[in-house]
Amino acid sequence: MAQGKCCLVLVAACTTALAAPATVEIKGARYDQRRDDTASTVVLGRTQLASDGDRTLAEALQRLPGITVDVTGKGAEVRMRGLGNGYTQILLDGVAAPAGFSIDTLAPELVERVEIVRTASAELGTQSIAGTVNIVLRKSVAKAAGEYAAGTERVAGQDAPRVSAQWSGKAGALAWLAGLNATRTVLHEPQRQRERTNAGTRTTTFDFLNVADSVTLAPRLVWKPTEADSVTWQGFAGTTHRRITGTGQAQGLPGEFARQDSQFRARAPLLRSDLTWLHRTAVGAALELMAGISSSPRVTDYDFQGRTDADATPTSRHVQADIGDDVLLSKGRYGAPVDGSHTTVTGWDISRGKRSQTRIEQEHGPDGSLNFTLDQRYRARIDRTAMYLQDDWSNGPWSLSAGLRHETLTTTIGATRQRSRLWSPVLQGAWKMTPATSLRAGLSRTYRPPTMVDLIPRRYTADNNNSATNPDTEGNPGLRPETAWGVDAGVDRYLGGGGLLGASIYIRHIDDVILQQLFQDGPRWISRPFNGGRATMQGISLEAKLAVTPALTMRGNVTRNWSRAAAVPGPANRLERQLPVSGSLSVDYRAGTVTLGTNFGYQGSAFVRTSTARTSVTAPLRKLDAHATWQMDARRRLRVEAVNMLHRDSLAAQRYDAGADDWRDSATTTRTHRALRVTLEIRQ
Repeated sequence: MAQGKCCLVLVAACTTALAAPATVEIKGARYDQRRDDTASTVVLGRTQLASDGDRTLAEALQRLPGITVDVTGKGAEVRMRGLGNGYTQILLDGVAAPAGFSIDTLAPELVERVEIVRTASAELGTQSIAGTVNIVLRKSVAKAAGEYAAGTERVAGQDAPRVSAQWSGKAGALAWLAGLNATRTVLHEPQRQRERTNAGTRTTTFDFLNVADSVTLAPRLVWKPTEADSVTWQGFAGTTHRRITGTGQAQGLPGEFARQDSQFRARAPLLRSDLTWLHRTAVGAALELMAGISSSPRVTDYDFQGRTDADATPTSRHVQADIGDDVLLSKGRYGAPVDGSHTTVTGWDISRGKRSQTRIEQEHGPDGSLNFTLDQRYRARIDRTAMYLQDDWSNGPWSLSAGLRHETLTTTIGATRQRSRLWSPVLQGAWKMTPATSLRAGLSRTYRPPTMVDLIPRRYTADNNNSATNPDTEGNPGLRPETAWGVDAGVDRYLGGGGLLGASIYIRHIDDVILQQLFQDGPRWISRPFNGGRATMQGISLEAKLAVTPALTMRGNVTRNWSRAAAVPGPANRLERQLPVSGSLSVDYRAGTVTLGTNFGYQGSAFVRTSTARTSVTAPLRKLDAHATWQMDARRRLRVEAVNMLHRDSLAAQRYDAGADDWRDSATTTRTHRALRVTLEIRQ
């Protein structure tokens, strides 16, 4: 709590400092979501997305305060306040993103805006201990238009092209927009892994090449039969075909295999369809009804060959895994003004998700004989029912939002059924101290349900050298959701020329935090999640946007996070994988039709104790990008980018130490690569 009090003092000091008179340029009464909403919200709008010109939405989000994106061979994970994996709620048009969705397959051209909501919301949902990222897809426009872009990226000797297109039009009461994006992503990851025990050292060199081809289509139709009614259909379809090939060669201490070769193939289509009816009354009330369906079947094949030496006949493993995720949902809301400054909203959110999972693994020995067959099949269902009431009130410089959400979550896996009910009050207030300075605070109760991977008792086996630092993993169907009480506070100071200074803090008290339990099942080491009691987390975020001159703009932010799990002895008993420090700095300079810019991103090192005997550490990450954009004319723009100019390797290490001679550690260094991009954009 001492750290939390320190954060409060910092924000108070920042508020006092920002209260000094300043020249502020205020124009018109245009709605500014960040400035006018009661909730603490950071908005990345269409204009900024187009100006930044990023290849994927994952890259665009990394400039926002408190946001980091962890890009791996299986996709991209968004983290708020250093935490992802269920702590951060990801929404697509206000609805939970379907399973298998990854923001590194979504082009910024398909996005209208991104809302970073730091506090909980009775309407958007309270499955957001760290916060909410709401991705709003492009809307229809008033006239026919077309936008086209084509480019390529050169990384590690591989070409990664990308093309995108947007078409929009209107005919009478019907308007439409369709966005198409096709991308190839190449990730080359040479690795060096060092494993040590009291018996000696083993060093393994790996070489992984990950190639993913993705196509995404986002069509939208809007029909307005009357001024009071509109019917909107939003579709989203995508498919990703991923291929990962890898080789490994070990030296030193003998292990299970001295040489290994692997190939992973995945086909992941994604379909989603939403239909919404909106009716507005003459007195300002609005009724909105929505029904949706999504399906994301995934098929994966994995082949592994391990040899005791380079010339030996291999031991072969083949894994066929199929996953199906289907969701039906229904949402509704009714909002009506009580008087000129008072509005109430009530609604519901109901969904049913079904997941089927099949995994068949076979191993054949060097002589071709069948060593074993593992056939695992699971079916699971998640039913969620939520109802909420929200009351928004404003009076001059003051605004208040009070909401209450009741949510019932039922998970069924085989014969195991878990049901949890949660009342989530949400209280938020904002005070415009001056026309340019706003202070916000909020209190909320949030939760984090276990993921399907955490729940299904399917075992994922380590291919080579199972150990305390390389365990098998399996789910736990008895997991309960984490619940948390939280406080958020922040202050924003708007400057002339579109400048901004901001500071925010947060505190969370978590019950039933999900931790990892390491144990032995015969000769195999297993890691399995369990509910580990209480935890706390708190942090502070600072940001600034300055127009130094009419041609020079600077944006920067830094976030510091702390956490502690009570069930794990200290020191460093943080929540696993939480980033303690992150930040970014961007500089853009415009000279006529040419814009030059650079962006530096930083993620601090993290040392974490996950149990009495197990610790992990990650080295700091630094990334520097630069770009030059030439506005050739009103319709054409050419952009050249140099990516990852620092070319810094990443390092992750783990150690298990049970005392005496029972210890081992492993450290993995992964090389990164510079990349060169060229993109041409055309507007009609």
